[in-house]
Amino acid sequence: MTTRRGVAIAWLGPLLSWGCTSIDPGPNFVVPDETFDSAYFYCHVEPQFIFFNNCGPGNPAKGDPPNGCHFNPSAVSGMALISHPAVDCGGGDVPLDTTQTGTGSPAEFNLESVSIEMSTDYVTAPLFVRPSGHDHPRAIFSESDPQVQMLLSTWASK
Repeated sequence: MTTRRGVAIAWLGPLLSWGCTSIDPGPNFVVPDETFDSAYFYCHVEPQFIFFNNCGPGNPAKGDPPNGCHFNPSAVSGMALISHPAVDCGGGDVPLDTTQTGTGSPAEFNLESVSIEMSTDYVTAPLFVRPSGHDHPRAIFSESDPQVQMLLSTWASK
């Protein structure tokens, strides 16, 4: 009986293992960077989300410490930002002066910093989750805020 059971298990083993698979990512495994539309960031996300919510300087009227938010990289664990004038998009969807957004510009730095916190599934992105009251010093906006949802869902899809 033991011999038959052993033979049956030996024979069924390969069949049972077909349902279990794994993929070896190899020695050079890299998670690809997601790229989000820079023009939409400069013309909509940064002015209507980042600047509007005072993510850089904070809001002392709501209890934020002076120089204690994202303009101070030593005060935050991620998403350091640089203060700069809003990028001129002329009310449209494309920056009018590319020198404001060129390599090494404060706006380009902010795009890179914020993009790291973004995801194509914006409701799971730290950019949405943390300031809506999860693991953040205070809630900046409500998860049900339609303006935030529209801005981030649109950017996630671009």
